[in-house]
Amino acid sequence: MTFPAAFEWGCATAAFQIEGGGREGGKLPSIWDDFCAQPGRIKDASNGLVACDHYHRYPEDVALMASLGFRHYRFSIAWTRVVNAQGRANQAGLDFYRRLLDQLQQHGITPNATLFHWDLPSHLEGGWLNRDTAHRFADYAALVARELGDRLPRVATLNEPWCSAFLGHDIGVFAPGVQDREASLLAAHHLMLAHGLGVQAWRAVRSDTALGIVLNPELCDPFSSAPADAAAARLAELERNHVFLNPLFGREWPAEMLAQIGARAEGRHAGDLAICAQPLDFIGLNYYTRSVARAPVSQGDAVRGYTFVAPDGDQLPLTDIGWEIYPVGLRRVVENLLKEWPLPPIWITENGAADNTGVVDGGCHDETRLRYLQTHLTQLAAMVDAGIDIRGYYVWSLLDNFEWAHGYTQRFGVVHVDYATQARTPKHSARWLQALMQRHATTPA
Repeated sequence: MTFPAAFEWGCATAAFQIEGGGREGGKLPSIWDDFCAQPGRIKDASNGLVACDHYHRYPEDVALMASLGFRHYRFSIAWTRVVNAQGRANQAGLDFYRRLLDQLQQHGITPNATLFHWDLPSHLEGGWLNRDTAHRFADYAALVARELGDRLPRVATLNEPWCSAFLGHDIGVFAPGVQDREASLLAAHHLMLAHGLGVQAWRAVRSDTALGIVLNPELCDPFSSAPADAAAARLAELERNHVFLNPLFGREWPAEMLAQIGARAEGRHAGDLAICAQPLDFIGLNYYTRSVARAPVSQGDAVRGYTFVAPDGDQLPLTDIGWEIYPVGLRRVVENLLKEWPLPPIWITENGAADNTGVVDGGCHDETRLRYLQTHLTQLAAMVDAGIDIRGYYVWSLLDNFEWAHGYTQRFGVVHVDYATQARTPKHSARWLQALMQRHATTPA
């Protein structure tokens, strides 16, 4: 596989998943701190208070990143670390990110920041069900633009708003743990309103930053050729894709989604779509697997219009988290999106696999992850060669970390973390990526 000389190679992390330092430097609680404190919410009853201790070990982690050949780093800024309860700058938290950016600069690594990767401040009453939260996000975006914007060439407003809206407010397995279909659609709307207001607020402070958003689009195939299964698969894609991409381009939601929001529709105001549809410099796409849907099999599923079918591990290759390994889906989903929306330049901002292989004799031979990366990057190379405007790839993740509701039971890192000692061990997959990046760094354009 070959890529253009200018193609960006990076790794990705998120603040709550790696930083720790949960009660240091004036950091406030987030809804994920609250969620972790509720019995039964996290598989191993863990939390993010220490995580990978990146808050203290960032110089070591940046040096490791550089030694592996990564020249681009996607990370998130913790809203709860840089803004105090009165909405003003918390300089101690901002200083942490300044030190991190200093380390990245010293090692020749370009930062790619995300403003919101799910760790919403706990004190924002009503969370994403409160329209005011979108305005507080805009205030936060403006603050980061003023304090750090001169050092952030590319910034995404939100990471995977579908997860915050639907896993958090419909299925209830993510913070804040609500199960209310209409509420989830209102949260989705407020998230996209926050995106638009955030872009406006940032650009009012700085006009030289490349701004975008990171989505996790759905590729959903029907379980069978039955019309009811095809309709279910379409509803799943409307929820995951159209609810977020339509507003980015000033388009109304599909009628099916408007019907599902019910009385909560009054929370969507005239003029909101125009705010959502700010010009984008880029879009980040995260891809892990596909979904398969069938007609609803329960009353709860009937409300959303589909039931997902779990992949058969006896028939399909799966990662350790139970997700199907489906490399061609990366190409299919991108091509589907390009048929529907005029996307700006694309970055693949997350792609990776849960492979829980441990360290043996000082090495970690994560062969499932290695094969996953090889097959997906082969698809990516073909897409770039075909002329699709994809400009970079960020592997998820640099480090094993807190995997949300799964706690520390699933490992997505290309670097193994021993949580007892915080020792970092590059895995076989990291060494393979290192060789791939080195080969492209020395290949003439």
